[in-house]
Amino acid sequence: MGLPRRLIRGGRKDGLGEYEFWALNDLSFEVQAGETLGVIGPNGAGKSTILKLLFHIMSPDKGCIDIAGRVGGLIELGAGFHPYLSGRENVFINGSILGMKQREIRKQYASIVAFAELAEFMDMPVKNFSSGMYARLAFAIAAHAAPDVLIVDEVLAVGDVSFQLKCYDWLAQRRKNGKTTVIVSHDMYAMAASSRCLYIDGGRMQSIGEPRGVIDAYLARSRQARGGEGRKTFVPGKDGKARAEITQVEMLSGGQAAETIDPGENLLIRFHYNAHEPITSPMLALSLFHADGRFPITTNHYLFHVYSGDLLKGQTISGQGVLEVEVPDVHLPVGNYRAKTYFFEGHATNLLFEHDGAAWIEVTRPGYSDGRAMIDHRQNWRVPVKATTT
Repeated sequence: MGLPRRLIRGGRKDGLGEYEFWALNDLSFEVQAGETLGVIGPNGAGKSTILKLLFHIMSPDKGCIDIAGRVGGLIELGAGFHPYLSGRENVFINGSILGMKQREIRKQYASIVAFAELAEFMDMPVKNFSSGMYARLAFAIAAHAAPDVLIVDEVLAVGDVSFQLKCYDWLAQRRKNGKTTVIVSHDMYAMAASSRCLYIDGGRMQSIGEPRGVIDAYLARSRQARGGEGRKTFVPGKDGKARAEITQVEMLSGGQAAETIDPGENLLIRFHYNAHEPITSPMLALSLFHADGRFPITTNHYLFHVYSGDLLKGQTISGQGVLEVEVPDVHLPVGNYRAKTYFFEGHATNLLFEHDGAAWIEVTRPGYSDGRAMIDHRQNWRVPVKATTT
């Protein structure tokens, strides 16, 4: 007879075996009726585990979970959809899975279709739906199930912008109606609209409270943990190594290394390069990309870009060197920025080296900011003196 497995696991005090860990540990919180709790944290922190416990997909090994009212989940949009059945048929199947009765589904069918904006497609098999159409129908069904407690896991990142706005409006209306929502997302802009935020890491609560403070704490911790050298790509030379590379980029303000910069300050960017082979007409460049999840910035254009152009046109360089550019009076949207550096030869289409994540910098709010705008400007308000009339 073999010994019980728990006796041959090495006698760990936590009772866990090899390759086992606590997904959540020492975690306790309450969500009041009408609250929207946003759950944030890095990948693997235990966010989805919380939702699965609340939705009764999993049971806790220790402790207990008490929920008052009907629970509904948007943990995976379209779970339970049959690909070969029509949209109409899947409304009734998925609605039943979410706890709706058949008469309730029939009564709300027209409203579900109108919410999804898919009236002309409802007799089509859902296997022919696009991902956006799939998301629309799944969310519309879940929305009409009207649970007292709604569990949402990253599903609002799908669908087009107008659909996402409709979903957020619906969530806001739930809150006004006294319904409770627990939502997990990496979209910090969406999380900022929650009543409170819960930040977890390594299965443990780091902080809980007003969204802005919790989100700032999470992003600050993320900046500290970033580390690494980012992603480098290059054109190899005869020895297989990069023909040329930017070995370091410094960002300085007031003569000091700058991790943060206020709007209106001067920024000096210093490039350290190494040309392992002779390079003719080299050009160096740097772009800043907004990487702060608190703000919904998306654009096809650079928010910030510096480029040496014809500075070294016709010249041939070899070995190590330094090049720098000064940018006076910087004005950028507040937030964290990721720097990408480039080394070109001859023209901007002949890229020899690229380093995404070469540096990071944060544009902070100045002392005169009221915290309401993404770009702060000094303001001089006055009541104009009216001209005297005769």
